[in-house]
Amino acid sequence: MMMPLVMVGKVFTKCIVLLNTNPCLFLVSGTMNTAATLLFLALATVSSPAPMGQTSLSTAFTQSTTLSRKTLQDVRTLIGEYKLVKIGNPMFEDYNLKLQSLPNSQMGYGHWLEMQDGERLQQNWEDLQVFWMHVDAKRIHELGQTEGSPLAHSIEGISLDLRDLIYQLSRQISALNSTSPKPLDLTLPSNILNPDYDWHSKLQGYIIFRDLETYLNKVVRDFILLKTKYRTSVRNPT
Repeated sequence: MMMPLVMVGKVFTKCIVLLNTNPCLFLVSGTMNTAATLLFLALATVSSPAPMGQTSLSTAFTQSTTLSRKTLQDVRTLIGEYKLVKIGNPMFEDYNLKLQSLPNSQMGYGHWLEMQDGERLQQNWEDLQVFWMHVDAKRIHELGQTEGSPLAHSIEGISLDLRDLIYQLSRQISALNSTSPKPLDLTLPSNILNPDYDWHSKLQGYIIFRDLETYLNKVVRDFILLKTKYRTSVRNPT
C-alpha cells in the first residue's frame, strides 16, 4: 500500500530535525553517507509504489512539471541573493569554475531527443540526489554560520523541493519498470564538507546553485515532453 506523500514528508522532517540537532551526522568519515541513507529511507523504503496507469502517469508528470518549474525559479532567485550576500557582486559569473563531484549539466540536443522515457527518469533521479547532497551540505554550513538567515531558509526550501522531486521520480520509475530503483552509494569529497577557506566554500555554493539551475532546465524539458507524450497516449489509445 502506498504511503501518502504527507507521511513521507513527516518521516523526512524527523530526519531533518535530527540532523539540525546534530549536524555532525553529516561529517561521518568525511562523507554524507548518513544523509544519503536518511534520504533513501524517507523516499523509498517507507513505501511500496502502487501501480500507475497511463492516466496516473500523465497526472504525475504534470505535477512534476509544476514542481520542477517552481524549484528552477527558486534556484534562480537564490543565485541572485547568494551572489550578493556571499560573493559581494550580484553580477558575478565565472563558468571556468567547476566541481568534479557534480553531475554534468550539459547535454547535446540530439542525445536528449534519443533518450528513452525510463532513461530520462533514471538519470534525473540519480543526478538530483547528487545535487541534493551538495545543496544540503551548504544548508548545514549556512545554518552553522547564520542560523535563521533568509539565505539558509531559501536553501532549505530548495532542498525540500529536490527531495519531493526525487520521490516523484522514484514512483514514476517504479511505474515504468514495475520495480523500485536501487539505492545509490553516494559520497561527498572532504573539500565540500570541510573547505580549506571560507572563500572556497562561497565559490562552491555559487557553482552548486549555478549548475543546479542549468540541470533543472533539462529536468523541466523532460517533464514537459513526458507530460505531453502520456497525455496524448491517454487521449488517443492504440
